[in-house]
Amino acid sequence: MSRRKLDTVALPRPEEAGTSPLSAVIRAWLHSSIISGAFAPGHVLRQEELAARFNTSRVPLRDALQHLQAEGLVMLRPRRGYAVTSLQTTELVELMQLRMLIEGHAGYTATLVRTERDVKALEACLRDMDKLPVKISTEAQRLRWSVLNRRFHDTLFAAGGRAHLQKIASNISSKVEPYILMEIAITHELMEAHADHHQIFAAFKAGDAHDVSVLSRRHCERTAVRFIEALQGKGLVPELTPKQVTDLGPAVSVEEAPRLRKPRVA
Repeated sequence: MSRRKLDTVALPRPEEAGTSPLSAVIRAWLHSSIISGAFAPGHVLRQEELAARFNTSRVPLRDALQHLQAEGLVMLRPRRGYAVTSLQTTELVELMQLRMLIEGHAGYTATLVRTERDVKALEACLRDMDKLPVKISTEAQRLRWSVLNRRFHDTLFAAGGRAHLQKIASNISSKVEPYILMEIAITHELMEAHADHHQIFAAFKAGDAHDVSVLSRRHCERTAVRFIEALQGKGLVPELTPKQVTDLGPAVSVEEAPRLRKPRVA
């Protein structure tokens, strides 16, 4: 379990918050720290340390933690306080499978209505990612990749203009992201993910919604398989197989599905 001290992480000062409520500042920082892997699953969030760091009472702190609990990023343990959510294997598989389905659909709908401005925005994200090596060697590079990876996917989803879909996709990504970073911390490899992002962008730029959907789902599948294989390399989750993670059942599109016969009316 991570025991990282709060004073080793760059926190926004209350005076830097502008007009934002302090609870929103604390919530935003905690959210970023969790999905970046700075606070690993199971990390204990000590309220007295957070309250002292922000020079505040526990009221805005509790408000921030309650919002994060509603998002599923932290959990309240009876008589022990809050900690970063640590998923069980079955929960993690469920979220990774949902990510495959949701991101495939989100990519499809976004490509159907994307504009030239959306293409340029996604390309800018990709160019920033290109500046990182495909072999991660430092913690700073890993955290930087996390920020850029999230920005790439959020920019893609935003092009669809579907607020509910974007919110669901973002929520699932927030819960899965710390585990993706665990995989990178073990393998240090970004080559496959990097190639996936380039292929997704090329299809998005070409306006090929079908390919964006397929490539986005395959990207999520590959991420899930790499994560499981990385854990198994450490002697963990021996009961899982890649097929168990990627098997989504008969996920056939409406266009490809056989036409259903209308029921006879008596």
